Amino acid sequence: MRRRLVGFVLAVALLGGCATVPTKGTIRNGERQGLAPDLGGVGVEAKPPRANIGDMQIVSGFLEAMSDSQAYDVARQYMTPEAAGAWKPESQTVVYDQTPESLIRKGDGIQLTAQKIATIGARGEWTPAGPNEKADFFFKLKKVDGQLRVAKAPPGAFLGSNQVDLKLAPRDLYFFNQSRNLLVPDQVWLPQNLPSGQAATQLIQELLKGPTSRLGNGVVSIAPPGTEVQVSVPVDLGVATVALNDIAGSLRDQDRRLLAAQIVWTLNQLNLRAKITVGGAPLLPDEPEVLPFGNFSAYDPQATADAMTKLYGLLGQKPQRIVGLDGASEISAQPLNSGPLALHKAQSFAVTLAGDAGAIVTADGRRVVYGKLDPPDNPGKPSEIPVDGKTLSPSFDGQDNLWILDRADSDHPRLRVRHDDGRLSPVAIDFAGDTPVALRMAPDGVRALLVMHSAAAKQNYVETATVQTTNGGKQMMLGEFQPLRLQLTNITDAAWDKQGIIVIGTDKAAPQPWLVSTDGSSLQLLPGSAPGFVPEHVASNTHKDTLPVIQDDAGHIHWLSKDLGWVSMNDDDSEATIKPTYPG
Repeated sequence: MRRRLVGFVLAVALLGGCATVPTKGTIRNGERQGLAPDLGGVGVEAKPPRANIGDMQIVSGFLEAMSDSQAYDVARQYMTPEAAGAWKPESQTVVYDQTPESLIRKGDGIQLTAQKIATIGARGEWTPAGPNEKADFFFKLKKVDGQLRVAKAPPGAFLGSNQVDLKLAPRDLYFFNQSRNLLVPDQVWLPQNLPSGQAATQLIQELLKGPTSRLGNGVVSIAPPGTEVQVSVPVDLGVATVALNDIAGSLRDQDRRLLAAQIVWTLNQLNLRAKITVGGAPLLPDEPEVLPFGNFSAYDPQATADAMTKLYGLLGQKPQRIVGLDGASEISAQPLNSGPLALHKAQSFAVTLAGDAGAIVTADGRRVVYGKLDPPDNPGKPSEIPVDGKTLSPSFDGQDNLWILDRADSDHPRLRVRHDDGRLSPVAIDFAGDTPVALRMAPDGVRALLVMHSAAAKQNYVETATVQTTNGGKQMMLGEFQPLRLQLTNITDAAWDKQGIIVIGTDKAAPQPWLVSTDGSSLQLLPGSAPGFVPEHVASNTHKDTLPVIQDDAGHIHWLSKDLGWVSMNDDDSEATIKPTYPG
């Protein structure tokens, strides 16, 4: 079916309102007024308490000092000896909306009451706060040698939301999926503005601790237990020397390479190259002393198959290829007329990352059919999987595993995975009474993205989850659910993207596509997102060259070109619509 191309050219002025929106941090919406106010003193080096200052100045100075993990010793000078000894700031950091009204005098101390934005755990995991959750603590004051001091240790440290981007930075620790063919990022928030050697040492030490609880046993750390950095990680001319102790010397050659991949990828985000030794000898003796990052590109967690940039869709309940997005040919929808998928009408369609096979949920909702997209003359018998009730659009991971969630409209939704060898395994789930609306697996097969409908709030929300195992590795389960706590309503869809997650939802006006960090710490309008249509669904994946595609409320599709212009595929027949999908 032929289509005509209509381009919506976006003037730079359209992006002016988004120019100051950061891509990470604690922003709760995409507008400038979403920033916490600048109260002054942000980023100033912490100073010890001056003599004879008042109660409000003591608590304010204490909060300023504790906001910097490098100044905890200074912060303890604001406390009584007993409180300073009991304080454990490393246990957690509470991020709160710092305003002039956050602190008030109350009795013999100062009360802190503010909107809680998030909690950063001991390993640096960002957990968004609930919608009505408060940062609430009473700083009791007591005189020590005639000077006011804080007499009660708070639970961890407090950090104003307007200081997060100055004090902390999101960093990825890299571990392997169970197949050991793709790396999985484990994002943590760590102090920034450190000298390169300290930053590198910190990252490698955190990496060698293993994954956070959020990934748990869903991933594999190649470093044997007890592996440590023998000394700090020195950096010279952009090269970080990682000297591991002898424990890592027990690794086989293949595992040594995988451990090197973890280290090289983790250090690369600091723009550092890696030189890795074990007991003074090179970890990889047959490779260059300074390991090139490109030698480990095969483990890219975003996956790099060129087929990931190819768009597919359903037109008239039939699978299609959408060609011409790159401008090399006329844009058209080409039906897949051969193979088992062409024999059925479909309600949804998924394609492997390699683009060689796909799966449909049949229009009658009774089966999932799997088969090659372009089979040989004798394609063999297609794989058919019976399903019950409402079945969500299936999702492939980078190992060609097909994830199927059916009975979605029942009290007991069912999740199963069809492995690349045809085996079908159950995956234990507990959605606590909420209803799944969409499921998208990351290429690593470890991280899941879900749109859920809340039984209590009667609204859709977005959360991530992790595939782990129980019962000694015999039972797969989907757990570690992490709601992103977005200030959006009318959420209709979400998909993985190279920059994080794209969510379709409403802030204050019409529905828009939003770019969200994977832990929910930032929310901003997708660049170029002032289109002349109402978005409803999104197709995207993590490949660096994939163009996000939006299906509007009339069923037409639009994609974001590389020059930030929305390109629309208008139909000559307004009754015909396309439901788009990318591999994944």
